[in-house]
Amino acid sequence: MAIEDWGYRWLKRYMDAPAWVKEPLGRLYGLLPDRLRHGKDYPRYRAEAALASPGEIKQLADDRLRETLRWAAGTVPAYAALTARLLTDMPASEWLALFPLMTKLDYKRAPENYLLTACTAADRLPMQTSGSVSEPFRFSLHKGVSRAKEAAYIEAFSQRIGLTRQDVVLSLRGRNVRGSAADGGPLQSYEPIKRMLWISPNHLDAAYMPDHVEAAIEHGVSFIQGYSSAVYELARWLDHNPVPRFVAAVRGVQLFSESAEPDMVALIERVFGCPVLVHYGHSERSVMAGSMPDDHRYFVWPLYGHVELIDEDGRQITEPGVQGEVVATGFDNKVMPFIRYRTGDLAMWSAGPSHPALPGYPVLERIDGRNNDYFVGRDGRRIPVASLGGLRPPEFLQVEACQYEQHAPGRIIVRLQSATPLAPSVISVLDNYFNTKLLGLVEAELQVVPNIERTARGKRRLMIQHIKDGEGVRAH
Repeated sequence: MAIEDWGYRWLKRYMDAPAWVKEPLGRLYGLLPDRLRHGKDYPRYRAEAALASPGEIKQLADDRLRETLRWAAGTVPAYAALTARLLTDMPASEWLALFPLMTKLDYKRAPENYLLTACTAADRLPMQTSGSVSEPFRFSLHKGVSRAKEAAYIEAFSQRIGLTRQDVVLSLRGRNVRGSAADGGPLQSYEPIKRMLWISPNHLDAAYMPDHVEAAIEHGVSFIQGYSSAVYELARWLDHNPVPRFVAAVRGVQLFSESAEPDMVALIERVFGCPVLVHYGHSERSVMAGSMPDDHRYFVWPLYGHVELIDEDGRQITEPGVQGEVVATGFDNKVMPFIRYRTGDLAMWSAGPSHPALPGYPVLERIDGRNNDYFVGRDGRRIPVASLGGLRPPEFLQVEACQYEQHAPGRIIVRLQSATPLAPSVISVLDNYFNTKLLGLVEAELQVVPNIERTARGKRRLMIQHIKDGEGVRAH
């Protein structure tokens, strides 16, 4: 049993505890060896995350996929009929093609059909997604395995920029700080186990930045982790309000959970003068990818899970530069395996070369967001929000953040966050940009606002769509 999983139920109470409770507990816990904290498989996952032999990686990835499909067919009720069809002389890719594409709804309708019969409730770690989804998605991870594996790979990812367990990290990832809602309440909370200074997600506006920066200096912060939008806001504030003592101490930045536009990454790199890594993963722990300090593409860890890209008709996409939906088959979760799981995220394969430090790693050129975020045109056509990505006019750099909301076909509200009014010339350029990108089928009403509200977890909802599927919508 991994202590991390055993204590997961108490995590919130620990985080909300006063410093005099957390400090001694954190110091004691930090002395425990990894095998006790994360489980006996943690060292193996650390080793495989560092593999750099293309031939060995390819063989292990193929073996891992074949093993995953074999035990799923043999122990998951929903896949029982496939057992006889998995012929030993078939390539693993042909085995995979026999399994159906899955969505969250498929699992939610009959979750018991996707739980392994060989595992008991004691093996399961109940989880649920958070964020902007209207209904939480409940699923199970494998105790002592799933979170240990994720922790090992995250540590390998962090080492790409030299982050060690002795460094102090400023976290802008949305964990609530107890008491921050009260007038004069604390806006930061220090967590000694992971040596993280957490910032209240409801206090990320410019007015609070001086206090956050001062707290980071006092705690000796040397790395930053956070949502792309939150770190971008901090970088923009520092660009106009330089604090050399803080900036000079930061040796690396990691961006999680949200798509990071190239201009956002470029500004963060310029302000901090250090490597910026972008990360891709999800709560179901079926896929993980991340960039390198000298290459912002997404390199998929081949032993974490298998990745496919599919088009709107479910056909596989193999050629570079063609956008498709990310489909993941996760390895090692022998409680509730996610096989051919449609993540809803859009990406495209890269035509560029592999990275010399990561030979044999599949490479995604970009990840644009979710394919279930869309605008509805006046003719009922559905236009993906991701179509607004890519090259943007320079005037977009004057916008801190944006959000879309639609109540009726053919019209959307575009909220542009800016601490100061935008010049009419800038508004004109942005208005023309949206009209062009939306094919003239959607009229955009631009609203300049001082702040765009975040969720309780500190994320911003990019798209608020009030038109339900099937209400006069046709696929584009």
